[in-house]
Amino acid sequence: MVSAATRALYSTPIKSRPPPTVADWVHLVAFNLIFGALLIYSHLYQLAALPLALVPHPWAQVAFEGLNEHAKETFASSLVFIVSQFAPTTIVLTTSSSNDDDDDDCSIDLEKLVRRDKNGHVVGFNLAKQAVWISNHQMYCDWIYPWCLMSYANVSSGLIIILKASLEWAPLVGPAMQLFHFCFIGKDRPLTESNLFSTALWRRNRNEPYQCLLFPEGTLYSGQTQPRSAAFAEKLGIPNAVNVLLPRATGLLYTLRCLSTVFGRDHLAFYDLTVGYAGVPARAYAQDYFSIQSVFGFGIPPRTVHFHLRQIPLDKVPIGTVRTSARPKHIAEEISPDEKREFEEWLRAEWRRKDELMGQFGELGRFEAGRQGVVEFEVRMRRKDWTMLVSVPFGLAAWIVAYRWLYSWVR
Repeated sequence: MVSAATRALYSTPIKSRPPPTVADWVHLVAFNLIFGALLIYSHLYQLAALPLALVPHPWAQVAFEGLNEHAKETFASSLVFIVSQFAPTTIVLTTSSSNDDDDDDCSIDLEKLVRRDKNGHVVGFNLAKQAVWISNHQMYCDWIYPWCLMSYANVSSGLIIILKASLEWAPLVGPAMQLFHFCFIGKDRPLTESNLFSTALWRRNRNEPYQCLLFPEGTLYSGQTQPRSAAFAEKLGIPNAVNVLLPRATGLLYTLRCLSTVFGRDHLAFYDLTVGYAGVPARAYAQDYFSIQSVFGFGIPPRTVHFHLRQIPLDKVPIGTVRTSARPKHIAEEISPDEKREFEEWLRAEWRRKDELMGQFGELGRFEAGRQGVVEFEVRMRRKDWTMLVSVPFGLAAWIVAYRWLYSWVR
């Protein structure tokens, strides 16, 4: 285990920390071996089920998706495992501030959001079954903590993350993310050509959870990207953000138009998440303090991870008129320049709010609690997580037996 003195280094930039001790190196090796094994097990489980996707029969597709979903849930339990065992931290939830009257319709009842046991401990969350999530992007661990939150809400099986196309063939994780139906976009890969619509439609028809997470900034908030954001603001003739990057509207606009067509505006929730990490001062860059290896490998996580969560009514978001029968190409084409401009202005206004929140967080080290106070939640392993992790080796063994039997039968 990592010493308390080492864990206390979370507020010191990585480059300014003392050299790791022998115990720290042991922790690093243990994390990479165990997490690497969990990744390999989960991906092998996906690959073992892949032949079912080639069988031209509906039951085979359903079976493949079910097994692939099991692999995704196993990976969610793997994330809960590495957070709880290698980098324990407390998630602090807040919602709209008490002095922000215009934001009341976006606040969330925190006590209705959480599920507690008889001792009052938070054991789960009540999130919408179908939702779009937007968040600021500060470091490469940003996706891990929302995934854990969704796991505790029993909706993580439907998580879809919109990512850069350069990650599509990243070693091991790239093919796994493809099988998870994540969306990959780039300059030559617009979201209209992705699987966003088809995956959402398939999950809607089966009444399965669906959670779409995207980062409208498009990249990390850092010393390299902040000047580019400033140049973008100057080009548009608008004020630059200070504590976040200016968002890009095209991907989010298409996502909301597409998914509101699939699920209907009344059934699709829209969550706005602002994340702050304890130890990162105002106008500093979280990636200078935390990386996946520093957090989990060397065991120096942020002491607390702060989530400021709002739910924006979709009927208050200017996404334009969308035909219920529209398909991906039409969804993108059938928006007027005025509607697009209105959405861009709306999104920039939302990001100014986020910029102010992050400025407040940098000064105070927390988000204002507001009328509802805070909900604190420590990520812990549940019986379900242990069961999921144990199930994969047994599942792989069953696949090996099945393939051996099939081979002998065919031969």
